[in-house]
Amino acid sequence: MQVVPLTSKTQRLYPSEGYVEIEGRRRKAMADQIATVTKERLSKEMGRLSASDMSLVEQALRVQLAIV
Repeated sequence: MQVVPLTSKTQRLYPSEGYVEIEGRRRKAMADQIATVTKERLSKEMGRLSASDMSLVEQALRVQLAIV
């Protein structure tokens, strides 16, 4: 499973990152740190992304993977 890590440090935004909101809190999705993990490593669901936030993550992934 591919995952895009999130951080609460949102001061600076790079092209391969996108702001998202999880349970009312602003986070930054870091597509430059995409990782492959097993499902067993995922302990709990943090929340769900809105369609607009998911589009921002997809755009950050396209930048990171040079698909733009």
